[in-house]
Amino acid sequence: MQKKYIGLIIAISIIVIISLGYITANMFGLIGTKVDMQGNTYSADGVSFDIPSDWQVYKVSEGSSKNIIIAKKISNSTQILISIAPNPKDLSNQELIDSIKNPVNEADGNWEKISNSTISINGNTAYETTFNVTNSSQFKEPIIMKEIDFIKNGYTYGLSFQAPPNDFNNELTNFNITLNSFQVK
Repeated sequence: MQKKYIGLIIAISIIVIISLGYITANMFGLIGTKVDMQGNTYSADGVSFDIPSDWQVYKVSEGSSKNIIIAKKISNSTQILISIAPNPKDLSNQELIDSIKNPVNEADGNWEKISNSTISINGNTAYETTFNVTNSSQFKEPIIMKEIDFIKNGYTYGLSFQAPPNDFNNELTNFNITLNSFQVK
């Protein structure tokens, strides 16, 4: 494996781990700023999307990266995470695409890939991977997580939808409210 891919894999792993840490920490009220919204549409940070009724939005900024957490209940594992991160300058778009098509999470035995596919978000090719996650050090219970990543305007956008296995299919309607309305401005 070329050195530049190793650096990319490490960078993406760090972004994923930090994002998951934000989710876990935010479940316990440790970090994040609650976003007061008028209605059910979020429009800031170069994106807009709708959220399910009665869900709450929290925002965490880390340097030039942003994480937007949409939580059904702060004490519940049912959440949506939107990550916005600038692309590494030393990688071509194709190298970045190759790395997000196969997320690093698989190397951890606690992440079992259920499916992967290619979808379109606002005319952009996006890579969707769904995992069964049983890593109790990152989550307080097993979850199913659907990750969708795409590149636009020098940024990588990640949308993660998660819920306990018994609830995941029941939450798809709520998840699709955000996914189907997601726009990069």
